[in-house]
Amino acid sequence: MGNLSDIFPAAAGNNFLEAISGTCDGRSITVPSGTYTLQNVTSAQNLSTSYADIVGSTILYTPPSDTSCVLYRFNFKWDSKGSSGISHFRLYVDSTEVIPAYSHFASQYKGAHSSQHGSFTNTMEYVFDLNASSDDVANGKFSSWTSAKTIKVTGREYNSTYQSAANANTYEDGATASGVEVYTRPILTVIAYS
Repeated sequence: MGNLSDIFPAAAGNNFLEAISGTCDGRSITVPSGTYTLQNVTSAQNLSTSYADIVGSTILYTPPSDTSCVLYRFNFKWDSKGSSGISHFRLYVDSTEVIPAYSHFASQYKGAHSSQHGSFTNTMEYVFDLNASSDDVANGKFSSWTSAKTIKVTGREYNSTYQSAANANTYEDGATASGVEVYTRPILTVIAYS
C-alpha cells in the first residue's frame, strides 16, 4: 500500500483554512482565528437616499497568519417599495470603499410608480488578495492583514420615488401585501484560504 498522499494528493489551488458562516441572529462562531459574533437582524431596513450600513453585513475580522485570500459573502433579501426600487450598494474595508465590489439592484416595473413587486435575494461578494506587493484597499488588495478590519456593506435608494428595503418581504402566502412587514435574516460568510 502506498502513501496516503499518493492516493489523496494535496490540492493544487487554494486550501481552506477557516469559515465563518451563519444566519445573522446574534450567534457566535468560533474558528481558529477567534470567536466572531454576527449581528442580530430583527426587522426589515428601509433604505433612504443617504448611504447607511446594511444590518447584518458588518464583521470585524482577522484572518489566520498564512491566509492568501479572504472571501466575503453577504446574502440578503432585497425588496422594492416603489417603482423598480433602484438602489446602490457599496462594500467597505474599514473606511475605504472596495470599488470593484459596487453593485446596484432594481426590478422592472410597468405603469404607475406605485408598482412594487420586485423582491429577491441578492449577494454582495468579493475575494480579497492578501499577497499583494503593496496595500490597495480600494481594489481589495493587501500586502499584510494581521489585525482586525471591519468589512461591511452600505446601501441607499436612487431617490425617494424608487424606494427599497433590505432584509424585507412584502408578500407572504397570499394575494395581497402582508399587513405587517415580514423581515428575513441575511446570511454572512467569510472564508480564509491559504
